[in-house]
Amino acid sequence: MYKVFLNEHQLFWDDEIDCSSNGDVINVVEIEDVVDVFKLFSKLESSKCVVKLIIISKNGQNLMQLLKNNITQIPAAGGLVINNKQKLLMIKRMGKWDLPKGKIEKNELPEDAAVREVEEECGIGKLKITHQLPSTFHLYRSPYIKKKNNWVLKETHWYEMTYSEQEKLVPQVEEQIEEARWVSCDDLQKFYQNTYGNLQDLLKPYLP
Repeated sequence: MYKVFLNEHQLFWDDEIDCSSNGDVINVVEIEDVVDVFKLFSKLESSKCVVKLIIISKNGQNLMQLLKNNITQIPAAGGLVINNKQKLLMIKRMGKWDLPKGKIEKNELPEDAAVREVEEECGIGKLKITHQLPSTFHLYRSPYIKKKNNWVLKETHWYEMTYSEQEKLVPQVEEQIEEARWVSCDDLQKFYQNTYGNLQDLLKPYLP
């Protein structure tokens, strides 16, 4: 099952999802070809009503593969860092709380990219990856793609990391990071309310 965010809209790319899950109202959208996919994206980007949709195929094709075959993909990686006081590292960027992450460079392993991005965006080192977390997916338009359907699918590979040093956090202002902060799990709820939907899925297990 792939859960893909477009703004705050949630798109489930799987035919076997329980539509009654958690009592949520989830509409089903049938897709025939890639033209239908891009029409749906255009409709959602201008919608003021946030929706959850199950995307199914009219002809049995693998729709997630269809999407990947017809859209620019940008792989990224990031870290959910926990220090020796059991606090989580969060950054504030453009008014929203976020986790350090960035694009994977050519020939770079996702786990190496995740560590590098944390080091660059927060100014700390000696990070240790403990395990891999679920990837997140989101869709957006890129101003750098000069065509009508300039959509990008970004998959971010996430890793939980530990940090036991005492370095001062230094937010990377070149990446529009306003603040980097250690957040206790007891205080996490207020940060959770001002972050992105895909990150809420990652952070939910750390809530008290």
